[in-house]
Amino acid sequence: MGSKKIIRHSFPEVLDIITPKRVGDYWYIGDSLRPQFRLFGGQVVAQCLLAAYETVGDHLTAHSMHCYFLRAGNADLPIELEVDPIRNGRSFCTRRVVARQNGEAIFNTSISYHVEEEGMSHSLSMPEVISPEEAAALNAQRDNHIPRNMLDLFGVTRERITERLPEAQEPVAQSWFKVIGPFDGCVRKQQAALAMISDFSLYSTAFSAFPYEQPEKVFIGASLDHAIWFHEVPNMSDWILYDTYSPWSGSARGYNRGSLWSRDGKLIASTAQEGLMRIRRDRK
Repeated sequence: MGSKKIIRHSFPEVLDIITPKRVGDYWYIGDSLRPQFRLFGGQVVAQCLLAAYETVGDHLTAHSMHCYFLRAGNADLPIELEVDPIRNGRSFCTRRVVARQNGEAIFNTSISYHVEEEGMSHSLSMPEVISPEEAAALNAQRDNHIPRNMLDLFGVTRERITERLPEAQEPVAQSWFKVIGPFDGCVRKQQAALAMISDFSLYSTAFSAFPYEQPEKVFIGASLDHAIWFHEVPNMSDWILYDTYSPWSGSARGYNRGSLWSRDGKLIASTAQEGLMRIRRDRK
């Protein structure tokens, strides 16, 4: 990002900027927050979800989203979003969205929507962790507290529970997240906030398995794909625990999984992502 100043936005301000504008039947244009070194994938995930929501009825709620990052995006260019109403059913419908810049696809996703139904339910229990307030006090004492830059730009605050160490460690990570500012958005906006946050720290979890304090100097990293399953309607103005782990890495890729929990212990979403972990040839 160079020396460009980062503006700390509230999340409602973020939504005002990134929410796609309709320009035709199933066509939308999205803008980006700036400055960005390269276009943040979580922003595009949220934009595609918001655009697709404009083409379905209010009785439908997104329950899953499967995404592929195809090319690096440019935050200085508009994002064209094409929504394909691939299926309309009585209880489920599917939308496919392709994001393009300069005529080339940079991202695509399939999103499935479901009518609310009654059914049997169960859930695992939330991990026992320190509170967001305790995490904030801990981070204030840490020497390597990570600069906020991207979090501030996207209207998000974060308190780390786990800490990245210079030696190899179990590839797990835990952080508390919430959006900045008052935010009482509808279901689609709450899900868009969650979708964006879900891409903040997932693929880097695999790096913890290796003894590098600054893995970006060792690996070329990028998100390759991303999946979200929405279980409960989130309240993103309250703290959300993001609990992630990496079961495997190999062949220059790392596989990561995550669970997002409300502060009162509800499992609100699950995620999975594979990321590029290519060793830099010029590393020292």
